Amino acid sequence: MSWQPRASLHAIETRAELYEKIRAFFQNKNVLEVETPILNSYTVTDENIESIATEHSQYLHTSPEYAMKRLLAFYQRDIYQVCKVFRAEEKGAYHLSEFTMLEWYKLSWSYKDLMQEVAELVKALLCKSDESLDTQQISYQQVFKKYLNIDVQTASQADYLQVCTDHSIKLSTALTVQQYQEFVLDQIIVPKLQQNCLIFIYDYPIEQAALAQINSEAHAERFELYFNGIELANGFQELTDAKEQKSRFEEDNRKRLQENKNAIDIDKNFIAALDSGFPECAGVALGIDRLLMIMLDVKHIEEVIPFPSS
Repeated sequence: MSWQPRASLHAIETRAELYEKIRAFFQNKNVLEVETPILNSYTVTDENIESIATEHSQYLHTSPEYAMKRLLAFYQRDIYQVCKVFRAEEKGAYHLSEFTMLEWYKLSWSYKDLMQEVAELVKALLCKSDESLDTQQISYQQVFKKYLNIDVQTASQADYLQVCTDHSIKLSTALTVQQYQEFVLDQIIVPKLQQNCLIFIYDYPIEQAALAQINSEAHAERFELYFNGIELANGFQELTDAKEQKSRFEEDNRKRLQENKNAIDIDKNFIAALDSGFPECAGVALGIDRLLMIMLDVKHIEEVIPFPSS
């Protein structure tokens, strides 16, 4: 393996300029930059995310979310953070086990308010002064109906399997309805989305709520941002109910055990922070490395990182 950096000097300079613009953006909006620990005693329970554990029974954080929400609960102030995060078993053109995340939270905002600010920031970072980008918002239900003529509220596993067959996709194992939805969205719908347009998909099925609130129409108040086939951001109307959050974590662990994975200790400090009177807020995480890939027009995440993790 060569000792030389993988990323070009231009990529490294562009990253530095990007950080300056992000900090200026949030300073102008009076959003406080914070820093939270990378090593933690607790980690996420999500069965789809595998954490990296150390030999000292600690975990490299997969996101700064829990710690940032503890700050939110105590100081009640808009905050943001740019940091390295870590996830095991992630490798590919858009994935590495170590990557850079921008995460921020706005008090008393709705997730739809936050979609507007995400678009504002991304446009400021991607566009030159004489350029512009269109923005679209489409619900999860609408995007399946528009591109596949599927009703996500009633579609069965057989319906999704037929969609895969129609697109010449063969699957080696059977999937649940939720797994089919996630697979079909990623593999079939996203490549069909309009190019050179910021596309927000919002109001996900409640099974994909994670840490999002559920609205009166039984949708998870959550959004994802896509640009030219790349998922850039994932945002939520943040769940404020400690009992509901703990129940979801327990359900995560039940799923983990069903999949022959280890159960994860629930983060008691995070639950206590929610229970203290957590404020209404919206939050979002944005992938810095993927944004750089778009800015530099490169095809692999390793091209924007000097020394990619294996």
